[in-house]
Amino acid sequence: MRQIPLALALGAAFISPAHAETLPEFVGETIVVTPTRASQKLAAPLQHTSVITRTDIESSTASDLSTLLRQESGVEIAPTGGLGAQTAIRIRGSESDHVLVLIDGVRVNSVTTGATAIDQILLDEIERIEIVRGNVSSVYGSEAIGGVVQIFTRRGQGDMKVSGSAAAGPDNYRKLALSIGGELGDSRVRFGAARTRTDGFSSVRNEFVPTPYTFAPEDIDDDGYRNTTLNLALSHRIQAGHEIGLTAFRSRGDIEYDGAYQNHSDQTLTSLSVFSENQITQSWHSRVQLSHGTDDLRSDLNGLATDRFKTRNRQLGWNNALNVGQGLVRLGVEGLWQQLDTDAAYSDDARRVSSLTAGYTTAIGAHDLQLNVRHDDYSDFGGATTGLLGYGYRLTPALRLQASVSNAFRAPTFNELYGPYGSNPALDPERAKSAELGLTYSGVYGLARATAFISRTHDLINFVPPTWTATNVDRAENRGVELSWSGKLVGLDVRSALTIQNPEDKTTGLGLLRRAEQFGSLSLGRQAGAFDWRAEVLASGPHPDVHATTFSRVEVPGYAVLNLNLGWKPVRDWKLSGKLVNLLDKDYALVHGYNTQGRAAFIELAYAPK
Repeated sequence: MRQIPLALALGAAFISPAHAETLPEFVGETIVVTPTRASQKLAAPLQHTSVITRTDIESSTASDLSTLLRQESGVEIAPTGGLGAQTAIRIRGSESDHVLVLIDGVRVNSVTTGATAIDQILLDEIERIEIVRGNVSSVYGSEAIGGVVQIFTRRGQGDMKVSGSAAAGPDNYRKLALSIGGELGDSRVRFGAARTRTDGFSSVRNEFVPTPYTFAPEDIDDDGYRNTTLNLALSHRIQAGHEIGLTAFRSRGDIEYDGAYQNHSDQTLTSLSVFSENQITQSWHSRVQLSHGTDDLRSDLNGLATDRFKTRNRQLGWNNALNVGQGLVRLGVEGLWQQLDTDAAYSDDARRVSSLTAGYTTAIGAHDLQLNVRHDDYSDFGGATTGLLGYGYRLTPALRLQASVSNAFRAPTFNELYGPYGSNPALDPERAKSAELGLTYSGVYGLARATAFISRTHDLINFVPPTWTATNVDRAENRGVELSWSGKLVGLDVRSALTIQNPEDKTTGLGLLRRAEQFGSLSLGRQAGAFDWRAEVLASGPHPDVHATTFSRVEVPGYAVLNLNLGWKPVRDWKLSGKLVNLLDKDYALVHGYNTQGRAAFIELAYAPK
């Protein structure tokens, strides 16, 4: 089927609010912190920012982070199979290692690949997710070229209570989750655990098995997955405006996949932090955080060990927000120590980073202004300075025109600097420049954003023949428009997103792999008494890719997928949900040669006392 009519239909969702007969609920009061590291209303940031709440998570059909993010404008996901399979995330056509993913402010990305294993993050212990698109290196440093995804884990609130859920589905899918949490005087506590398992389906399509040096004959089998997630959050309010706390999150995945050289991995992501949050004076807010994030990956072939890579990210940060009357000044100092533990022959296994950050935001009359600057000093390649300048003008109380320019960078990975194959310790960081112009509406019809952007990335690192040495040679560019709207319309909860872009390799003139020129989503839901439902359509045009076995350039067709979530509360605190995935049984691919979930029905029973 052609995808253009569907894309136009998704785009029409942004026009329809103007013709609504009834005024929906205003949604712009949601608070976010990721765009500037200071609390703002969701409509306030000059960057295109969106939030996925716990309510959104529970009403979706997704069970993992990567599937959930597919509904967001500007975000593309490329999994090589089912639950737990290796997955890349791209925002605004960026590389997968150009997206910074944080768990409670903690880096858990690999120093060998630069990317974060989002495929190992399930949703049971996630409270909310904030997505900021575009260059944010001036706030967060390396990797924040395409944007930042920050995950906030669940906290204890209200009376102490026990919650739990159990789910089942096809391919012997089973999940059991249990948590206890709440408030005890001035203290808050939560502990949650979840165990998920599935026999899965074969990641690779049968027609490509076997293939010499790529897939073995036994790769026709199903690829199972096991995951154990643990989450602990403790905090204590010493007195008004002063709080100390601890967060600990761990996700361990046992992953089967297809390949001739390795076909199984154990991967564990860990995020641990202690913090002190203090309102030192009426106008000075301080946060000190000490954290430790790890990515521990061990791979094998039929039980015979092949690779071991363990990344340690140790961080110490002190961030301050000062209310100066005519705006908010943010000052920060950070230290990052990265270390690699591996059995491979790397010429170095550690580096350190020192960072200084400063920012200023203000709203004077109809004018909004944002300034950010950051300097990162790396022990291996030197320094990088990044900045952002943004301005907004409120045409009406509900409508604002905004523009920004920024630059960003990505530090070379340990594979590129020190690895056993083609490494080059003289590499420079990859660098990017971005400009965007947008329109934000925040009022009775909800929150809508239209953003036109252009980003140029240079000094991209590639392994260049004939020596296959890592070299700063490539350039890329992406121009596009993002549209998003969330709100209520004639009694329906609506979330819609549409992206039209042109991601291009400027070195070859070809379109960038695994990026579509148009993609979008539309989600409609409603609650009526004890019943609720939500339907979501995910659609994309075709995209270029590499053939799974011949490695030649191919085009993967576009698709449209329909999912449905049905809920029923028979009694207070209990809910029975049915999740229908790929309801029309669409046969489609996100990565050439690899399968996606066919039609499937999942059922879940949850107990969550209020």
